[in-house]
Amino acid sequence: MTNAQQPEDLETRVTTIEEQLNEVLESLDLIATIQRGIRVEVRDTSQTSARLERTVRQLAEISARTQAVVVRNQQELEQYRADIRQNQENINRILACLENPNRGDTPPN
Repeated sequence: MTNAQQPEDLETRVTTIEEQLNEVLESLDLIATIQRGIRVEVRDTSQTSARLERTVRQLAEISARTQAVVVRNQQELEQYRADIRQNQENINRILACLENPNRGDTPPN
């Protein structure tokens, strides 16, 4: 190898290394861009997840309150039904007394 060839080989090697470094830099830039995008997506997903958790808790509270109202309404409905049955019995006794006044029964109070 002559001295003239050595600088040319050296220049070629340096050029090749520079090209490879530029490719690596481009790849690193792309990776950094992707990483920033992922951070944004993770933050957005985290915020959305927190909002969803709050919504689920609120829905659970609403469900519990609704269930309590349903139970109370069912109890009241049963009481109303019992009152209606009692009133119907009283009405029937009053009607029986009115239809047959000589029976001796006294109407309910």
